[in-house]
Amino acid sequence: MISRILNLNITVFCIATILLGVSLSGCQKVSVPRVSSKFGNVEEVSSKFVMHYLDTDPKTFASSQAQLKQDASPGLIQTMQKAGVLAKDDKAMKAKQSQLAKRKDKESVAVQKVEVGEVAQSGLIPVRVSGEIQKSASSTPFTYTLGLGIRKDNNKLAVVTITKQ
Repeated sequence: MISRILNLNITVFCIATILLGVSLSGCQKVSVPRVSSKFGNVEEVSSKFVMHYLDTDPKTFASSQAQLKQDASPGLIQTMQKAGVLAKDDKAMKAKQSQLAKRKDKESVAVQKVEVGEVAQSGLIPVRVSGEIQKSASSTPFTYTLGLGIRKDNNKLAVVTITKQ
């Protein structure tokens, strides 16, 4: 009788161990989703922001400038305007487009890696975006670190800081 109870307990233990092993191996196959929330996808916002930030194509320059204004915080918009990255008005934008149209060596931007860090004490999400600016004969690597927060006016992700590495 005791041997029967022991055999039954051993059988139950073995079955439980097998089931636990199967369920754990199934968990190992689950991939971690991209960092996103109700505010937007951090990787996508960061990648697109850098592409618009580096855009020198006269055909897409105006739309990239408009997108930068939507994706940046008000403080960063002012900083980019002072630095000449973002046109202050339509006249300045058209002048920059004209200047870009005269260039012979066209550039394209390729984002290759986006790394999302842990939320900093400031409350910003640090994101490192790396890639290359490709010209006809060469390519130049770039790395930018962005600080993302949430815009109060539309509750969407916004780039608050951008630093070239």
